[in-house]
Amino acid sequence: MAVTLKDIAIECGVSYSTVSKALKDSPLVTEATKRKIKEKAEEMNYIPNNSARSLVSNKSHTIGLIWPAVDRVAITTLATQVNKALKQAGYFMAVSIDNPVTAASKFLELRFDGVIVFDEGEYTTLPDKITNNIPVIAYGVARKLPYPIINVHHDWAMKQAVDLLIEKGYQTIDYIGELHTKDIRQIVKKETIEKYCKEKQINFRLIDSGGLTEMATKQTIKEFLKTETLHGGIICGSYDITMGVLHHLDDLETKKTIVAYDNIKQFKSIEMPIYSVGVPAEQIAESLVKHLTRNIETDRKNKREVIDLFPTLQYHEKK
Repeated sequence: MAVTLKDIAIECGVSYSTVSKALKDSPLVTEATKRKIKEKAEEMNYIPNNSARSLVSNKSHTIGLIWPAVDRVAITTLATQVNKALKQAGYFMAVSIDNPVTAASKFLELRFDGVIVFDEGEYTTLPDKITNNIPVIAYGVARKLPYPIINVHHDWAMKQAVDLLIEKGYQTIDYIGELHTKDIRQIVKKETIEKYCKEKQINFRLIDSGGLTEMATKQTIKEFLKTETLHGGIICGSYDITMGVLHHLDDLETKKTIVAYDNIKQFKSIEMPIYSVGVPAEQIAESLVKHLTRNIETDRKNKREVIDLFPTLQYHEKK
């Protein structure tokens, strides 16, 4: 049978309320009494009933993160940064890679305080029955949503990448990314490359990576190189795609300049010099948590709001 606060109170010879205050580090209880109660709770293997506590306070101090995958370095890095930011804000994070509506419904049922959703387009939009009852924030591309969204300007990032390659003298550019997808972020990258290269009168090719993972890209580029050669200026749609391309570096006959989307610390450990462009994962995580917890703690209802973050271009050369 589970140990209760009443059991601890009896063992310590104090009131129920004193035990409750002590386990919450209340200044109304002396340090000596706190120490005695906490030691007894540990000895009796007391486990707090947070579900019952949340029914009273209407707060669970838990945030649900709806993420698309766990097999990509860039995604897991961002999820780790979100967890770190939530922990610093006093929240626990639970992750689901289930269908967004299914996951959000479960988070609401479990009385989570808020939801962070990775927005990939219309099919990931959460319905009103959820957003009317729990604070939500999304990460993705600016579009009309009934809740706030962090926009990291994928289009600006692609333009910075093209401008850099033009500055370095390239007149032909290869873009390697997921081309056949419903993911609005990947669509924006591809369409920006097409439009901006035409505007700048630069030749370009769109090469399908076959997916967003390193393994998928590795296999696709292997087949591509059997009949084709990559041009000198290359833009990769993500860190994972970049790693799949770099796997074949020994097969490339000439030196390449690669600009990779994403801004994560893993770029620093790549052997060859490389450029990356994007909003730092830490900044994205801090913004997501800041705006979501603000709405939770001030009981603000979800509303349409676009929070803009802007990408930066970095050069990485391992020393």
